[in-house]
Amino acid sequence: MRNVFAYIATASVVSVTAPVTIETSELRLFQRLTVFHEQLLSSDEKRTNPKGLANLIREVKEKAQDARILYAKALTFAELLEKARSREDQEFLFAELSHTLKDRAPKFEFHAFYCPVTNKTWIAKGEKVRNPYLIDARESGTILN
Repeated sequence: MRNVFAYIATASVVSVTAPVTIETSELRLFQRLTVFHEQLLSSDEKRTNPKGLANLIREVKEKAQDARILYAKALTFAELLEKARSREDQEFLFAELSHTLKDRAPKFEFHAFYCPVTNKTWIAKGEKVRNPYLIDARESGTILN
């Protein structure tokens, strides 16, 4: 009889989790982009770890009816970024990915920045310019939004 009560008690416990909305998914994506930006800042010549970006973009793309084409393009850059073998390739692909998503960033209180020297874009949290592309000139660049 105890086993029956244990079974009923266990079966009646329902795990309730909040549905993952498009906003939540996009926010996680921009947070991951910020982590990658920080990795670029902290490692001067080494490759950094972009793992997980493509999966986050894939998740957002499935939910974002209004921006499916945008996220399809971003997914291409993210997949290539994850496979990139050199720091130079990673910087190029991160810039292209950031350029693609720059107009969505303000929705989540992130900002897009532009480096006129390298002609590259990046996304970061906050309004302080911290250029991941120029080691000797981290403060160079402009905020786009």
